[in-house]
Amino acid sequence: MSKPKVLILTDWFVPGYKAGGPITSIFNMISSLNGDVNFSLFTRNTDWFDNTPFDLMPDQWLDKYRSKVYYSSRNHLKGAFKSLSMKVDVLYINGFYSPLFNSIPLIFVLLFKRSLKVILAPRGMLNQNAIAIKVKQKRLLIDLLGFLGIEKKVIFHATSMKEKEAILYVYPKANIRIASNLTATPSQVEHRVSKSSFSFLSVGRISAVKNTLELVEMFSQLNKLQLKLVGTEDDEDYFEKCSSVIKASPNIESRGGRNAEEIKLDYQKADFFISMTSGENFGHAIIEALSFGCPVIISDQTPWNDLEEFGAGWVIPLDDKSRWNKVLSEAIVLSDSDYMEMSQKARAYLKTRFNFEEIRSNYLELFSAKS
Repeated sequence: MSKPKVLILTDWFVPGYKAGGPITSIFNMISSLNGDVNFSLFTRNTDWFDNTPFDLMPDQWLDKYRSKVYYSSRNHLKGAFKSLSMKVDVLYINGFYSPLFNSIPLIFVLLFKRSLKVILAPRGMLNQNAIAIKVKQKRLLIDLLGFLGIEKKVIFHATSMKEKEAILYVYPKANIRIASNLTATPSQVEHRVSKSSFSFLSVGRISAVKNTLELVEMFSQLNKLQLKLVGTEDDEDYFEKCSSVIKASPNIESRGGRNAEEIKLDYQKADFFISMTSGENFGHAIIEALSFGCPVIISDQTPWNDLEEFGAGWVIPLDDKSRWNKVLSEAIVLSDSDYMEMSQKARAYLKTRFNFEEIRSNYLELFSAKS
């Protein structure tokens, strides 16, 4: 049986890392399935909010990651349309609102390439909290795509039941398939707590969606606890508000964006991972922390609300400020043995929640299923 030919359109890809989860999602998908699927991927030759080109040959198809990758340095939309002229079985659009890599190519396909099978991965962008930012422009696009028949002509790829429900809220008749994001193998590095100075790690964009300002304001009142932020900003005004708190708080450090190898070291050194996110489609950073045996403290706005039952960390109602402070107090008085047990349960949680072969099968079915 021949391998399906899949064209992926996505704004950012490795060696970029600043866009976070969406890059990880696509890289893990390609790495896990490239023996069974022929992937071609069209993307930018720069990282997110970065004009420095990658050190590679742009504007041509390269053999990368056992796939074909085109790093576009100019005329992205023209390049996207040209890639759509390729003979492929499936078009996979990673994202929703990007004009050059998502919405305009999707509109073109809906109008003029109606026979092409299209899979759309919104990556949480149809969650209500994501729509609420610049809501007028987003609603206009949502309504236009609805008018063009997106519910009938496109397969939506959701990575969780929660995301499926979010998509159905926007497009009640949408054709949705669920395939969880593929994850990295749990690390075998033993994780130990440092009783002299407790360190907390937050990995993700510095943004209102991640509630970064509320997080740093909380830690600014807890000067005995160290907080390290890893991530780039996506809103200058919001970043300035966060920066003013960080600069006045010696216990808070903002490291900016970090590549995958650097972040691995951050996970290994951190005692706890923390996220006050107001909405997470998947949360690669949470999963990566667990894979390193780093217990997590997260809001109840992620798909991982059962991890507290497994003893892998804490799940806290987003607006319950007293509970956040109480949990931080509980975390820093854990004994060495209790901490090590929680660290082991973090890794065990991943093995319980993720059946790698089953997820691979879901993807293969997704790419071979008829529209």
